[in-house]
Amino acid sequence: GIAKIYIDTNRDPETFLKTNQFYDSAVVGKYCEDRDPHLAYTAYKRSWGSCDSQLVEVTNRNGLFRLQARYLVERQSPELWEMVLTVENQHRRNVIDQVVSTALPESTNAEEVSATVKAFISADLPNELIELLEKIVLHKSADFGKNKNLQNLLILTAIKADKSRVMDYINRLDNYDGPEIAKIALGEPYCLYEEAFLIYKKCNLNAEAMETLLT
Repeated sequence: GIAKIYIDTNRDPETFLKTNQFYDSAVVGKYCEDRDPHLAYTAYKRSWGSCDSQLVEVTNRNGLFRLQARYLVERQSPELWEMVLTVENQHRRNVIDQVVSTALPESTNAEEVSATVKAFISADLPNELIELLEKIVLHKSADFGKNKNLQNLLILTAIKADKSRVMDYINRLDNYDGPEIAKIALGEPYCLYEEAFLIYKKCNLNAEAMETLLT
């Protein structure tokens, strides 16, 4: 009841919804939906899991994809990611765009990055995963640009899904498992000889480099 009074009288309702522990998120969130969808989001978010479907629904309906994307990244829930990244979700592309452009680049939490990357892999979204990894590996050097696992994943995903990008990544990145990636690049069905040659040269593995020329 008190929550509804704060909302109806507009007495800084957002602060109340964020700080008060004694209201029912589902009830208050529903009450806010038609009045102010941002407040509904705040109420649903506070429940941290028990109102996930309502949060997704209200943000979809009102085009609040940036807020939804931030919640997805922070929440780190495989089940929630699966629900949002399903092919049946007509808003999937909107959410992915906001995750790639805003929500994940803003994150400085390695666990959030890891959970998001795993969600994209699980949803079989290799091209979107490339977009995501480019944003945090190539354009956000401060926190994750030098991360070896992310550099490896970016190159390997490109080998499998978009070969035209591989050479650029090999040139621009410098903290990946070169010999292992070169072996994969050389193998079937990829047969990326020039890319493998360049990797070996960068790693000063000249004998292996020469061998790729003779293959």
